[in-house]
Amino acid sequence: MDRPTGAGAPAAFDLTQWPPPGAEGLTVDGAYERLQDFGFAYGPVFQGLRAAWRVGDETFAEVALDDGTGAEPFLLHPALLDSALHALMLAPGDDDAAALPFAWKGVRLHASGATAARVRLIPKGKGEVEIHVADTQGRPVASVESLISREVSAEQLAPVRTGPDGSLFHITWTPAVTSAAGAAWTGVTDLSELSGQVPATVALTLPAGTGDIADDVRAVTDHTLRALQTWLADERFTGRRLMVVTRGDDLAHAAAWGLVRAARAEDPERFALLETDRDDPETTARAVASGEPELRVLDGELLVPRLARTPAASEGEKTPWAGPGTVLITGGTGGLGALVARHLIVEHGVRDVLLTSRRGMDAPGAAEIHRELTGLGATVEIAACDVADRDALRELLADRTLGAVVHTAGVLADGMIANLTPHSLDQVLRPKVDGALNLHDLTRDQDLGAFVLFSSAAGVLGAPGQGNYAAANTFLDALAVRRRAEGLPAQSLAWGLWGGGGMGDGLGEAELRRMRRQGTPALT
Repeated sequence: MDRPTGAGAPAAFDLTQWPPPGAEGLTVDGAYERLQDFGFAYGPVFQGLRAAWRVGDETFAEVALDDGTGAEPFLLHPALLDSALHALMLAPGDDDAAALPFAWKGVRLHASGATAARVRLIPKGKGEVEIHVADTQGRPVASVESLISREVSAEQLAPVRTGPDGSLFHITWTPAVTSAAGAAWTGVTDLSELSGQVPATVALTLPAGTGDIADDVRAVTDHTLRALQTWLADERFTGRRLMVVTRGDDLAHAAAWGLVRAARAEDPERFALLETDRDDPETTARAVASGEPELRVLDGELLVPRLARTPAASEGEKTPWAGPGTVLITGGTGGLGALVARHLIVEHGVRDVLLTSRRGMDAPGAAEIHRELTGLGATVEIAACDVADRDALRELLADRTLGAVVHTAGVLADGMIANLTPHSLDQVLRPKVDGALNLHDLTRDQDLGAFVLFSSAAGVLGAPGQGNYAAANTFLDALAVRRRAEGLPAQSLAWGLWGGGGMGDGLGEAELRRMRRQGTPALT
């Protein structure tokens, strides 16, 4: 069994004596059938519980992967780790509820490659356990200082319907699980202010904007990028965490979230985010102590982001595409723009479409798109217009009545955080940020049924090598929130990779296979 690089100090537990003295055996036959009654429908790879015992209030278990299930490419196979917790769920404390892992703290890996393990589960309070995992010789494999679980009912775990209505998610903010323990930290507005010993966490507050949002986005992303690059390059910051602090009322600050999420995807554990509505060192200290990678302060309460299913539209709800006026689709001669136009014409009966791109009818495939869409019964215009150019967009929209806007325009200029430049930032920000702001301002007086922004999961989840793209898209998400707060229509759709016609067309089969293994296959 290999010992991973940077495993840290030796583990302070020993499971070589097995089963432990005084152990009382627990029945595991039929365990997964009983768990299924609570809504836990584990597949065969995850049914790894082989034996279990109880000593006082502690639980011990043996878990193993099925023959033929290799431990590679994982440091610790997720099915083995998940199975380690199943003994806890054999006797849930409530007839109608089981528990799911919610918050992890102090997770340490001591060795890799395990295909079978011994497990010790030590209760620390209601819904909280400490976990020790060893190999079949009792040598430490992993340890968890604290795992907090939350009860869920069988109804909450019931299968959801498939299809578009069952697969949409949004971010919801829930109260953070905070610790009373303090943590060493300091706050700065520039890393050059730091001298001497660097604390475990540095909270970097971003500068306030000037009011010109497009310029402010550049200033914020440039400032943040310099800080991230300095943090990665300077040996003083090794083993330390940089928490970037933004203001919720500063729209430009939203772009920093995408940039930092990408940095965290490239280098986990070294970066965090805090959005605050006040200058409050005490609350910042609580945020630092929580260990959470992303937090928001609202009226003094610490909140953390979680994904939640988006409720389906109610029957009879008015479609936003049914009103009069032209539907404007930016990036309209690209793969996604043409796809959306076709969908709106065929599925929603849209009959007047204006597609824009920088080259208009001179763009590759534009004539074919025009011919196809008009053949479907719509009036179609393809115009040359860079929507990031406010004067050009104003001229295009003069004397037009719009019914809806779909902003799909965008470009890629991928690069790891260490290699990004202000120029590569601006390349990606311009069509997304400037284009969206121009559309937002110049259609404000139109009675739009829909204002749809094509964002990306790269901004929500973070994507290595796409810091600039993530920054542009978190700005779009925030702009949609701002519009809705002003009573204007807005939806920001954070798409994953499109399988055909999107900006991921250049990916090779190896990259696509990797994404499928990670559970994010391309959309058809």
